[in-house]
Amino acid sequence: MGSTRMLLVILMLAVGCQGQQHIIKNEADTMKFIAKQRYVNSYQAKAEELQAAVDELILTPLMYSEVLEPEIDAVKMTALTKTPEPTSTTTNLPTTEVANVTEYSTFVTIVTNYTTMNVTEIPTTMTPKHLSKCQKDLGTFQLDLLKEEHYALMMIDSYGKLPPGLLQGDIQFWFGLYDECLNQSRKIDDGQDNFKAEYCIAGLYSGKTKLPSIGICVPDSCSNSDLMEILGPKKPKSLLFVSYVICNKVPEYSTAAIICLIFLSFFGLMIISGTIYDIWKRQQESRHDGFERLAEDHTDEHSVNVTPTTNGTKPNTDTSHEHESVKITARSVGLFGNILLCFSLLINGSKILKTKQGEQSLGALNGIRVISLCWVMLGHTYAFTLTLFRNSTQIINVLSRFTFQAVGNATFSVDSFFFLSGLLVTYLTLKYLQKHDGKLNWLMFYVHRYLRLTPVYMMVIFIYTTLTPHFANGPLYQYVFDPNPPPGVESQATYCQKYWWTNLLYINNLYPSSIAEECLGWGWYLANDMQFYIISPFVIYLLYHYFFVGVALWSALLIACFGSLIGMSIKYDVTTSAFAQQTDQQALGGGKIYVQPWTRISTYLVGMAVGYILYKYKDRVRMPRYVAIMGWMAATGIALAVVYGLYGNFHGNPLNEAATVIYTTLSRFSWAVALGWVAFACVTGYGGPVNSLLSWSFWIPLSRINYCAYLLHPIIMYVFYYSLPNMIYFTDLLLVYFFIGNIVLSYAAAFILSVSIEAPFMALEKLLLNRDKSV
Repeated sequence: MGSTRMLLVILMLAVGCQGQQHIIKNEADTMKFIAKQRYVNSYQAKAEELQAAVDELILTPLMYSEVLEPEIDAVKMTALTKTPEPTSTTTNLPTTEVANVTEYSTFVTIVTNYTTMNVTEIPTTMTPKHLSKCQKDLGTFQLDLLKEEHYALMMIDSYGKLPPGLLQGDIQFWFGLYDECLNQSRKIDDGQDNFKAEYCIAGLYSGKTKLPSIGICVPDSCSNSDLMEILGPKKPKSLLFVSYVICNKVPEYSTAAIICLIFLSFFGLMIISGTIYDIWKRQQESRHDGFERLAEDHTDEHSVNVTPTTNGTKPNTDTSHEHESVKITARSVGLFGNILLCFSLLINGSKILKTKQGEQSLGALNGIRVISLCWVMLGHTYAFTLTLFRNSTQIINVLSRFTFQAVGNATFSVDSFFFLSGLLVTYLTLKYLQKHDGKLNWLMFYVHRYLRLTPVYMMVIFIYTTLTPHFANGPLYQYVFDPNPPPGVESQATYCQKYWWTNLLYINNLYPSSIAEECLGWGWYLANDMQFYIISPFVIYLLYHYFFVGVALWSALLIACFGSLIGMSIKYDVTTSAFAQQTDQQALGGGKIYVQPWTRISTYLVGMAVGYILYKYKDRVRMPRYVAIMGWMAATGIALAVVYGLYGNFHGNPLNEAATVIYTTLSRFSWAVALGWVAFACVTGYGGPVNSLLSWSFWIPLSRINYCAYLLHPIIMYVFYYSLPNMIYFTDLLLVYFFIGNIVLSYAAAFILSVSIEAPFMALEKLLLNRDKSV
């Protein structure tokens, strides 16, 4: 029977997968398939078989104990041979459910006796000494369930069960009711808890096929290993088995977490001290300035009556030198005072919120930077929730919309950042070289960049690894953030414990090889950007001193990028579809080509080219109006072609192999070219209303905290999504609501992080390294 059930389960999964294939093809086929399945009589049977498999693998081992079997069988046999005895409660027995009144009443009596006992009072025939506390508590729970104790019924009610919507993708998680489980406990006579309920997730596998992960509710004395011993495969060659169990226990604060809290407390103390000191200093200066003005007024009022002294000098009625002494004392605060001021909320907050910039600033870039990050958040809002959708197959229909192409292709937002980074480092470095006769301390060029990015980056990783497990809870929360998961299971915390040092060295896009195993998976962008920054001086120096040699090096890097994209597109059979259709294919957003520096540098190089052009011709550009219009039309056409050019993939017109290679190679480069025109036109005075929008002062404070918002927004999304007690049913309005909330919370958290960690470190670097404003 087990093999038959196994075959039926696999058949049902195959039917579900076939349903997804039809959905991917087109919507008409999808509706036909679903309509057909509604009237297939065997479908409900297959679904019930899946539930039966879950019952056999999980419910039966937890609800049935071999220890109790002899006692229960003896009760039943005794009840069948005894003569019924009159009882006042027999009239209330469910006679429609129980055929033999004697059997029922005797059985209930025995069960009642057992369930009123303490676990340690159960006869030794039922509780051998080798039983663990978990097994004893499970035995008590089983007997209480037979007795219909309320807590036990609530625990069993909270178990994950077969949901509707399997054909829409609701086959990954059957959560059950997380809160209902955790609210239960078994009381003993003195009112204390015998045990409390804990929520766990058991993962099922059929061969190499992942089946649903089921929410279960068990006594809190059961550990992951205890439950795996009970639920684990009894037969080594079994195809259908429980592969893992993760219980949602509240993690203890590790030594690293305590150290992180000490660090944060230290920063909090420095911020409070620096702010108080800043307020006191301002009050001192305010008093001095007011007294100085009063003294000046008094001197002016009596200056007409002042007569020379006998030695020909004015009488010493001016006391301004005393006030100047006070002023000098107030402002000459020394090194320690300046360090305290680096942490002042007033100073750092005013720097961030200030909406004025220098005359040489490229104002339009602020708008591009903020809008690009919002685009990143939009893509992540959908991508991070994909595994939590109850109707996950619906996303294919959504991706096929023309209006949704900008969301599906949100990865180009990252190329916007590469473009901006290349532009700014080239433009600012060339301006600095011009101002300082072609000289620049190249060692400090790297040191400044590293100190600018790394302290706040490492602090975010520290908090993410040690404290995030304590931020929230939910059915999947411990699964994602458990710092000590069971053997064979990895979490976000364990990845960071293993690989945080790769982020510190900015090589996390190269090692580990899988983006899924990276610490802060979105940190791959920072690694690429740092690597591009490291090689940028070679191009910039040559462009400044030996223009044609610099152009040759720039061209060689671009050709190498194109060559690697062409080669990898052919090698990995890259597809421009939303999902790879075959196991040996690589999607356009796959890790093998998505995070590698040699495949992403083209947009950075375009930024460097635009930065050089702006440095050379920023104030000397004169072009006819029609040329500007043609430039805008060309840039708009290129951008639309890149973002919306894959629309045919969802409607029966996919790109052929040659077109796929061309799109893979040139799409990101083309996007950067289009964006390059936008930046060039806006900076040189040909941006019109676009420049007015992108140069809006509203973007300036947000652009200053953009880096912190990029670091924090996935953490905010993870904490929220994985603390949800149930799966998400996808609707457009719900995801729009999530998106707006993600933006607001991310920038609010980014302001706090920037004003308390990022800005103080930037001020300390400038103070301690005596750095002038440069690149």
